[in-house]
This record gives sequence, C-alpha cells and structure tokens, in this order.
Amino acid sequence: MKKLIDFDKIFNHHDKYKEKEINQERITYKEVHNLIQRYKKSNLFNVEKAGESIEMKEIYSLTIGNGSRKILVWSQMHGDEPTATAALFDLFNFFCDKDEYDFFRKEILRNLQILFIPMLNPDGAEKHNRENKISLDINRDSLKRVSPEAKVLWKAALTFNPEFAFNLHDQNCYYTAGRIKKTSAISMLAPPYNYNNSINPARTKSMQLIASINKNISRYIPGQIARYKDDHEPRSFGDAFIGNGISSLLIESGFIIGDNKKEVIRKLNFMALISAFNSIITADYEQMNENEYYSIPENETLLFDLLLRNLHTSANGKDFKIDLGINREKKYQKETGTFFYKGKIAAIGDLENYFGIEEHNLSSHTVKPGSVFNCEYKSLPSANEIINLLKNGYCSLKLDPFSITFLFVERPINVVPSYIKYEPLITVDEFANLSIFHHNEIKFIVVNGFFSPVENYPNSILNGVVIS
Repeated sequence: MKKLIDFDKIFNHHDKYKEKEINQERITYKEVHNLIQRYKKSNLFNVEKAGESIEMKEIYSLTIGNGSRKILVWSQMHGDEPTATAALFDLFNFFCDKDEYDFFRKEILRNLQILFIPMLNPDGAEKHNRENKISLDINRDSLKRVSPEAKVLWKAALTFNPEFAFNLHDQNCYYTAGRIKKTSAISMLAPPYNYNNSINPARTKSMQLIASINKNISRYIPGQIARYKDDHEPRSFGDAFIGNGISSLLIESGFIIGDNKKEVIRKLNFMALISAFNSIITADYEQMNENEYYSIPENETLLFDLLLRNLHTSANGKDFKIDLGINREKKYQKETGTFFYKGKIAAIGDLENYFGIEEHNLSSHTVKPGSVFNCEYKSLPSANEIINLLKNGYCSLKLDPFSITFLFVERPINVVPSYIKYEPLITVDEFANLSIFHHNEIKFIVVNGFFSPVENYPNSILNGVVIS
C-alpha cells in the first residue's frame, strides 16, 4: 500500500475540517449557496455556475488542481441523500487548511484536477425528496436527459472529460454487508455498462480503485463495506459513463447502528475520497485486481428496524408462532422542519435468516393488534393519560378531526380522526401497533413501530402518526 498520508491520523483529525454550518441529516440549497460564496473568494477553487434547476436554483461546480488526471465528483442527485454533500464541504475545508498535510495537498493539486458538483438536485433537496421538481429521478435520465440537472452533469462530463467519476449517494439502513448481521456502512459499485455485465478497461479501473479504497478504510469499519448489486440500469449515469470510457464509481452512504444521524458515515465518505485521491496519485490501485473487488461481500437486504421473534398469535381458533419484521420510514415535514417516522409491518413468518437493528425474542408471549380508544378527545390528552392508555393496550386514540393540524404526534401514541372506523390488524403493510402479552398480562407495546415495556415511561417511542 503506497501512502502519501497517514490515514489513521487524518481520520482522527476529521473534526478539524468538519463544516459546522451544515448538518448531514438535511442540507438546504440556501446553506450550500451561502457556503459556495466563501469559496468564490478563495484562490484555490474555480467556482462556476454549471446550470440551473427547474426552479431556477443555481447548480455550482468547484474545480481544484492543475494536474493531468481529471476526476468528476457529484453529490445529491437524489435530494434526500445529503450525507456525501456534507463530506464534500469537509473536504473543501481540508483543501483550504494549512497544516501537516500540506505535502499531500500539493500532490493533489499537482497531479489531479477535480471538478466537484455538490447538490446536483437543489429542488429535491429543498423538499427532501429523491426526485426533482417534476418528480423525475435524475439518475434515470442519462439517456434522454429531459431534466436540466441531467444536462448539467452530462455537459460537465463532455467538457471536462474525466478519467474517473464519483457518484455519491445514500442507501437505506436495511442492507447488510453479505449474509451477516453487520450493517453495510459504505457500499461501492463499478457499474456494468450492459446487461451481460461485461468488463471493459474503464470498468476494470473502477474495480481496482474500489478494491484499493476498501483496503484503506475497511479497518475503521471491519466487515461493514459492501459491494452494491450490479444490476445494469442503462438510464443511470454511472452505467452510461462506464460505457463511454469514464471509470465511474458509485459510493453509497449506508448505516451504522447507533449512528442515526450519519456522523460517522460522513467521516467515512471523507476518508473514501482521501483514499481514492491517494491511490490515483500513487497508482496504488493498479496493484489491485477484479478478484479483490469481487471479494467484497454483496449488499443483502436482511435487516429490519425492529424484529420480534417467536411470538404466538391465533386465527380461526388455531395457534401459530411467527416472527414480525417492522420498518420505520423516515419522513420530512417541511412546514415544521422536522423528521418523523411511520412504522409498518414489513414481513411476517419465518425470519430466522434476517436480523433486526433492534431484536427481541418473545417466545412465551402472545401478540394482538394494539387497540384504539374510541372515546373522542377534543385535544391531545396529557402525558399521564397517554401512559394509562398504553398500559391498557391502547396504541391509538380518537381525536376531533378539527383538532388535527399535524401529520405526526410528538407523543407516544397515534391519532385517528373520530369519523374514521379503523380496525388494527397484524398484516403486512399495516401500521405497526401491537400489544404483547405474557400469561394474559400486557408486558410490551409497539406504537408506530417503536417497542417499549409498559411498566416504564415509553421514551423509546419517538412519535405517533395520524392514521387516516
């Protein structure tokens, strides 16, 4: 391994370069726009307007270095995938600093020319949506290039003519790195350019560089780097770039248990790019081969947010033993600028080969649908009243519809408009509201996909939702 820099030291120094003006959980166009103005004043970056979104928001490019080897890096073509955008601004701060890594910076500037496009989809980012203003997935627009955002990226590739292209995304938290109970913290892909999964010289270089990145950063997250599934998607930019001779790398920001806001994942993005630049300058990647790329375990979708094992249930007078897999979809409410969750049952049955981010073995317990308290409230009851409802197996309450001006409840219970007849069920895609009994005594509740013992205040239930 050839290194121009001590990876461990810079990993430990990441906080020094971390951009404090943004939060990797959600980044707005205004925040990016304001930060870009800072770099316009820098002699280090060439900042240009690369184009505009449908809503006329400026899309910026920042170019650094004078080297002969060109690299294109873009982030947030999916508006609700902001982690790598935060990492890019950390990287910009690193470039602007002066410290013990000056030699590495000089080598980057001398050998490489890097064009960054942070936040390719500002309209989607503003609403925290995957798609752009017209609900078009930009990463499915490389062929027709209907959207202005896709045209910006394609034009950048044509005029800049990069050797390498980095496509930076976020993936959901349900992937494991192979068939083990280890979350996929980072996954990478050298995209195929045809349905035969053929390997051309551009893809070979992508595979080699990914293998090098994996070698350099895997010690920070042992067993948690994965290879994204290589299903060919001709409308994706990575696939199209590989077919046009550009060595493209997909890097997906995954999930680490306990790192719900992706602060560690942000640092790993930073390190992956540092590692890549080092590998390109030193030609370290040329020592790697396809086998080392394919030895990286493939992403598997084996996780649930909550997995309840060995529960008893009954139907038509017969008893059954089941596992329940529950997932919580993270939603964004623009009006309040807050995130909330919708928890639903994702799978029922034998889930022996699956894992839970949170797991409970409930072999001597019986599960029933959580009840609805049908007496109409005119306003949300007090915390103590809600706790009493939960202790009696009520996961939802009826509320005067004229009092419902919200999508979620910052209390551990769901709300049902009083005019709706809602019958809770234990079935796939149903809201995850459950009462769990031991010898006919209620012991646990699940409200909106969150698990809690009934004898303790259910502070593990982050929010309820409006069921309608």
